[in-house]
Amino acid sequence: MKAGVVFFSVLLLTTPAVAVDATGIPECDALLKRYEECSAELPRAQVHAAQKELLEGAMSLRANAANPELRPALEKFCVATFEDMKTKSDIKGCMSK
Repeated sequence: MKAGVVFFSVLLLTTPAVAVDATGIPECDALLKRYEECSAELPRAQVHAAQKELLEGAMSLRANAANPELRPALEKFCVATFEDMKTKSDIKGCMSK
């Protein structure tokens, strides 16, 4: 995976077959939704790992979203990650739409 997608090994990823519940952070929900829409473009060999990473990341975001001290950092992280994925990920064309 390219550098723009590496963060997902810590936080996110999915395919259209996986439904991810909202995190409560609009910036993160937008990132997750777009990735879910675009993940079908990933090479088949990456799909299972992508699903697992997204679900784990979304759970982490939801767990931390209720903490008012962490929320601003999560918002910034999701915005920066979304922008990074538009230029550096394996699915940058779709993420940029």
